[in-house]
Amino acid sequence: MTEMTPRTIVERMFSVEMAFLNSDRKDLRPLTRAFAVDVLVREPQSLPYRGDWAGIEGIAELMARMNDVWSDMSIDELDVAGSQGRIYLSCKLTVVSRGSGKTVTQPFCERLHFRDGLLVEGIPFYYDTQALLDVIAEN
Repeated sequence: MTEMTPRTIVERMFSVEMAFLNSDRKDLRPLTRAFAVDVLVREPQSLPYRGDWAGIEGIAELMARMNDVWSDMSIDELDVAGSQGRIYLSCKLTVVSRGSGKTVTQPFCERLHFRDGLLVEGIPFYYDTQALLDVIAEN
């Protein structure tokens, strides 16, 4: 088995997320390859997908809500630090508003807590949520 470094854990999580977003989203079981059953993701209160998203069903709903807002999301310049249990990542996030077609690129960081390679808690830190809201509102 390949050693689970912080980077391989994050890359697997992103791979599972992208596969789920590109699927028909009826089967939640693939999410359990990257997310603990008691996972909790805390999104900023200022965004349309605000709040705490708990459990596998919550993660699936969060992804659906984000997909309603963004037609494309990508990351570049990914840096990963920490241990298998506590991972910190930073990257350049690019999102495209589904409604306006406008693009925002900005720094993004996230604090992630993992247990046995599965995400238990994620707290994202967006550089400028107002810039995100501005492109969402431009319809």
